[in-house]
Amino acid sequence: MVEDTQLSNGQAPAWKRLFWLRIIEGNLRHVEDWLNLASVFIIMFLMFFATAEIVGRYFFNSPIPGHVEIVELIMAGIVFFGIAYTERVGGHVRMELFVTRVLKGRAYHIAEAVTAILSLFVYIFILIYTFKASLFAYQVGDNTAYLYLPTWPSKFAIPLGSLFLCIRLIIEIIQHLAQVVSGVEMRELD
Repeated sequence: MVEDTQLSNGQAPAWKRLFWLRIIEGNLRHVEDWLNLASVFIIMFLMFFATAEIVGRYFFNSPIPGHVEIVELIMAGIVFFGIAYTERVGGHVRMELFVTRVLKGRAYHIAEAVTAILSLFVYIFILIYTFKASLFAYQVGDNTAYLYLPTWPSKFAIPLGSLFLCIRLIIEIIQHLAQVVSGVEMRELD
């Protein structure tokens, strides 16, 4: 029988060797929390902005100029600043019925790792493509059509959020593969 702290060959189990991963994940949590908080403040701004626009339009017959452009620019921050946090807390829409009901133990963690790997490839592509697009928008001085607001800060929110989501997915892949190797649930180890 294998001891709790050491394997028969004298090595620590896979989850014990991932102490560095917990440190990285703890630091990543702080960044995700701050980005999510920024997303919440952007949503609050959007609510007050929409209210001001409606009041100005219907009560004072004076809408806010360029309100559509402003809303379009801040939507990327709302979505992509909170995307890594939402992945961490398991808030994304997903098909769990098959994975949680049918797959148990190691098969579940293999399926989760494969899903995270596929998602990682998609978001690496999004990260690279949108970073190039936001850098190009910055270099050429891309502006909106009506208010001449720069578009690069909004465009840069997409690769920034995608970067932290990719880091979160890499951590999840490592955790699931470690659980496949050790056969022990990470939540049982805390």
